Amino acid sequence: MNELEKLCQDLKVPHGNGQDWEYELANEYRTPQWLAKYLSAYLDNNYSTFQKHILMNLCIDICNDLFTADPNQNQPIIHQVLNILYNDYAQHWQLIDYWALPDEPLEDCFEITSEIRKLRQKYLANAHEWLALNQAQQNLLIAKQNFRQSPDFFIQLQIALNSSSQQTNALTLIHDDGLNDDQLSQLLAPLINIALEGNDEQSVIAHKILVKNKNNQSINQKIANLLLINYIDDLNYYDEIIYRRMTELLHDLNNSYLIEQFINRCKNIDDPEVAQNYLVFAKQLLPQISTFSESELNQI
Repeated sequence: MNELEKLCQDLKVPHGNGQDWEYELANEYRTPQWLAKYLSAYLDNNYSTFQKHILMNLCIDICNDLFTADPNQNQPIIHQVLNILYNDYAQHWQLIDYWALPDEPLEDCFEITSEIRKLRQKYLANAHEWLALNQAQQNLLIAKQNFRQSPDFFIQLQIALNSSSQQTNALTLIHDDGLNDDQLSQLLAPLINIALEGNDEQSVIAHKILVKNKNNQSINQKIANLLLINYIDDLNYYDEIIYRRMTELLHDLNNSYLIEQFINRCKNIDDPEVAQNYLVFAKQLLPQISTFSESELNQI
């Protein structure tokens, strides 16, 4: 005997075909009196999590039927169901989301949807961890504003950017809050260095900052000059991480001149590892270059 069959046997209700049982149960078993019986069974610790889930869904479905019959009815058993559902929110949040239909207009939802939505709002309003997170976010915004208004904030930011333990916070602030062109220009060299040689997390953020500003003509030109002088012209050895990150950065910056210089540099370096991996760089970057002739492309 499976769990649903046992539940039906205990409650003395028909089992049917077992599929969508809680929705297909006949109307004679969907009265307020039967609802109280199902709720009592739900509170019985002898039933499994699966059986309790079915019982709670049945209770909500019957409450929905009662609201459909009389939107203004105010039976105490319905409030009991909603209170217990609220108390067991963590166990039934997916079920609650199903009945709340949060992305749908209310007129297209169940009769009980408005009550379930109120329950969801009440849960979040009283969830201490969620409130603490919201407060922390507010405190962070205030702290950022205070930081930006401090007379030496840019010096502090530069120091943090060059400190491995503070680098992630500094990068996140630069990415999320932005800087003016003059401030950003002063940070481009370390940002490029982090993007190509930093640890994985910090490299990703620095990469995003550089690409985020690619449409700023002045900043983009300075990024190109720094990449050309400090890296592309000086590629005399093979470092897999730097080459891979360089390829990804040039691809996202979409600067055809830099791409040409990088590919030509790779072709001319007398390093077996570069030669072995050249095709990988070329395949990723060549489609963005329009200045190569068809014959030149075919030779690669």
